[in-house]
Amino acid sequence: MTLPNFIVIGAAKAGTTALYWYLAEHPAVFMSPVKETNYFAYGRHADGRLLYGDPEHHAFPVQTLREYEQLFAAAPPARAIGEASPIYLECPQAAQRIGALLPAARLVCALRHPVERAYSDYLMFLRSQGRPFDPAAELSPAAAWARPDSHWMRISCYAESLERYLDVFPRTQLHVMLFDDLKRDAVQAVQAVYQFLEVDPEFVPDLETPHNIGGIPASRVLERFLTSKSLRAAVQPWVPTRAVNWVRRVRTWNLRAAPSLPAALRSELTQHFRDDIIRTSELIGRGLEHWL
Repeated sequence: MTLPNFIVIGAAKAGTTALYWYLAEHPAVFMSPVKETNYFAYGRHADGRLLYGDPEHHAFPVQTLREYEQLFAAAPPARAIGEASPIYLECPQAAQRIGALLPAARLVCALRHPVERAYSDYLMFLRSQGRPFDPAAELSPAAAWARPDSHWMRISCYAESLERYLDVFPRTQLHVMLFDDLKRDAVQAVQAVYQFLEVDPEFVPDLETPHNIGGIPASRVLERFLTSKSLRAAVQPWVPTRAVNWVRRVRTWNLRAAPSLPAALRSELTQHFRDDIIRTSELIGRGLEHWL
């Protein structure tokens, strides 16, 4: 039985898709062919309700240990075997479940400025639902995503989520990568992850192919097609291949940059996260003053 020895636990919209592919390219790394297995977040109450998650936001393609094991059955002798499911950071039961099955696993966590993460996550939700973006409505404190109790804002609070993992795993088993690092120097940020996983840190992945770029689709019809489950299933046997890269490039061509958050709105919403940012900084041992 082969199981992962590392997991990318999140956060959503903080570079985890790009990181998944950069890891998959490394010759000493095997990544689950299903990104976002969400296995450790899946469970149901006696009445059938999900323990965590909302079908409008989450899918659970892998629900049993047998299904999970099968994802890694074809893993060649690799030093690092992993998966990436951003839901794990936000899900209350994931840390304990990972710790019970994989106590020696190394954890990689990507973090992004909480307001920018929430905004980007909301834009992805609009794309997935085929809904238009209305700047007048969405770029205001009254926007649905910007309310403190919204799904997007709630899961941008990192401290409590990180504490759950640090209650289960020693700090030495957690590597934190900031989205800022990835944007500033992708090679250095990714090679730091390679080093943490004890694989060749000199390897340089393909940084030219776009991965899960955010924005607003010029054609919502084309966006639905390019992100459809049927298309994903059709190219899955060749992951990663030129066919997948072609889909990514076409999708990027179809996306237009979303309006930047007005500085006043970003500043106002950031105040909601002030205490959480300070606590997160203490937990990860890195200054986050540039987020405040």
